[in-house]
Amino acid sequence: MKTILKSLLIISGLTLLIASSARADSLTLDPAGDFIPVYAGPQNGDLDVISTNVSLIGSNFVFSATMNAPIGTTAQAFYIWGVDRGTGASTANFASIGLPNIVFDAVVRINPDGTGLVTLLAPGPPTPTNLPGGSITIFGNTFQVVVPVSLLPSRGFAPEQYGQNLWPRWGGAVGNAQISDFAPDANNASVSAVPEPSTMILLGTGLAGVGAAVRKRRQVKGD
Repeated sequence: MKTILKSLLIISGLTLLIASSARADSLTLDPAGDFIPVYAGPQNGDLDVISTNVSLIGSNFVFSATMNAPIGTTAQAFYIWGVDRGTGASTANFASIGLPNIVFDAVVRINPDGTGLVTLLAPGPPTPTNLPGGSITIFGNTFQVVVPVSLLPSRGFAPEQYGQNLWPRWGGAVGNAQISDFAPDANNASVSAVPEPSTMILLGTGLAGVGAAVRKRRQVKGD
């Protein structure tokens, strides 16, 4: 019985570890009200990032964010997620405003009306692709974007190694719109890889096996 209980504890611990580490690896908490110094637009909550998370789930990236006010509060606000697929350091950065470690070679744009697009900045000239309908879900001050990995092909990194950073923008076209916040503040965050179904099945099988062993032991003892 002690061996069985020990096995249960180990498997349960592994399950919790995998589930928690998948989210913790890329969860970014951003202070409220930390608008960047050069930003001169409206300081409304929907332009202020509170938290972000990016996960790799099967063949999709899931980008999630929480703002400090409902999405759509500010006219002309939208959101850009910078992604480093491996050549960000040589493609684009924010060194001009003292943030050289926020690098990217692709961007995902999210509009408050639920539309969006992915633009690859390398190789070659920028290549935009509209996101399929239903890719973006907005609820109050949160939004989630599902982006197929195929729309963000590798430039050297494996998908689970991609770097990412969210920055809200306000006013006009992308090139002229001001950036209000960065999350994280001065560098890229990582992507978390959620365990494949086969991994969870393996853990589930292990738990089922332990349960069967417990039942069998009880039958033998006549419990």
